[in-house]
Amino acid sequence: MSKLRHNPHLEPFARQDSLVSPEDLLQSQSVDKIYPMANNENPLGPSPRVIEAINSVAPTLSYYPEYSDIALRQAICDALGRGLEPEQIFTGCSGFETLELIARAYLAPGDEVILSPPTFSGAYRKVAEPLGAKIIEAPLAPETFRYRPEAVLGAVNESTKMIMLCNPNNPTGTITSAETMDELMRGVPEHVLVVVDEVYHHFVEAPDFPDSIQYALEGRNIAIAHSFSKAYGLAGMRLGYGIAKPAIANTIAGLHRGFHQNKLALAAGIAACQDQAHVRRCIDFLRGEVAWLCSQFDRLDIKYWESSANFIMFETRMPAEDLNRQLHERGFLLRTQTRNKLPYGMRVSAGTRESNQAFIAALEEILSAKRVQWQ
Repeated sequence: MSKLRHNPHLEPFARQDSLVSPEDLLQSQSVDKIYPMANNENPLGPSPRVIEAINSVAPTLSYYPEYSDIALRQAICDALGRGLEPEQIFTGCSGFETLELIARAYLAPGDEVILSPPTFSGAYRKVAEPLGAKIIEAPLAPETFRYRPEAVLGAVNESTKMIMLCNPNNPTGTITSAETMDELMRGVPEHVLVVVDEVYHHFVEAPDFPDSIQYALEGRNIAIAHSFSKAYGLAGMRLGYGIAKPAIANTIAGLHRGFHQNKLALAAGIAACQDQAHVRRCIDFLRGEVAWLCSQFDRLDIKYWESSANFIMFETRMPAEDLNRQLHERGFLLRTQTRNKLPYGMRVSAGTRESNQAFIAALEEILSAKRVQWQ
């Protein structure tokens, strides 16, 4: 028997190939077309400037990239337009790795991390628990899925190191308001870092959405994660970044290996930041498709939650796993919410109008057949 032992904190995170890919669906089902509506991607894709930048860099891929990512960090500062400096930005290879870097920089065995499910718990656990940290749950309010700062602050103790907050929240699409965020920030002790996952912030229209960057500019203990995967249409590039006061950002960036960002990501990220008109087109398009999907849910009398993201969480009277199986048979990839203890919950990403119409038609067909059984 081997004496080699792995990190025991990795036990829950063995390799998983359980998510269904478009290729899996094509092979397992008699369908001619796949509708990927599970990962909250941007169907319009990246800016043409990004494609040009990638093509211009491609012939030089036999050489290492720039050792520093400062040009990308400056482009991010310019795009955000908040008076930020590059030392307040740190980059990651995806929004997930940005969160992972934050966790590695600040968590140690025995530290506690407060989450508010239902949220992006699987990812947050995966960045915290392998480091020996303990997850404490302060759930969102039932039904409304609103953030409860009093519950979160009530869970804080001397062992608490981090509070992780998703805003807009994945999978519900709901937001934490500025007033609620202010209450949280006023009550958080100095030994706790507030981590705000804002990868869907571009899609928010609500006037009471908090200005998290202002907390960083004020020197508060906050780290904000953004991504190029959503509004920028660069999910396949795996590029993200964080915002924090210099002391926090520099600590996190100290974990970067040499040549942390590859050449394609650096070129794509800079070009994407420089084409905000394309970003605006993508935002407007996806907001419009979310609104259209909601109108169809209203027509079909399907319960859903108002979303400030590019996806919608909805419920039917049909168990989500059963509905998902029938959608797979028709070529549709969505995300069930059974892991979030919502057995009837489904999350659908807004796609093109063609994809959205096909999805609604399939959903209506499935539910109509099910209603015959209910009657």
